[in-house]
Amino acid sequence: MGEWRKWSVAWGCALLAGAVHAQAGRPAAAGSQPGSAAKPVCVDVEVNGERALSYDCLSAQLKPKAGASQTAAEGLATAPSNRLGTFNLSTERNRFGTNWGKSATPQRPSQPVVVPPK
Repeated sequence: MGEWRKWSVAWGCALLAGAVHAQAGRPAAAGSQPGSAAKPVCVDVEVNGERALSYDCLSAQLKPKAGASQTAAEGLATAPSNRLGTFNLSTERNRFGTNWGKSATPQRPSQPVVVPPK
């Protein structure tokens, strides 16, 4: 029985050494490096049949990436024309009414007819 135990231990050590050697040639996983940009894994827990989702982790994954902030000039350059006070086609059409494209004066309602009292 002692001989069998020695051989099984020797085979076990050989298998472990082979597994370690096989994994040594592989590149490290993206999540195992500190500072890697891998997506964090969210873990859901179940206690007494009640599932508890990790909402903090899920919210962090859904949060948009922080972009570069805009300068004031860039913000003004991309602002809509009606906010800047410059030409806006829909506003001009509304202002000129039926005179749009026909006249330089905006449409005005006709003067009311004044009837003198009798």
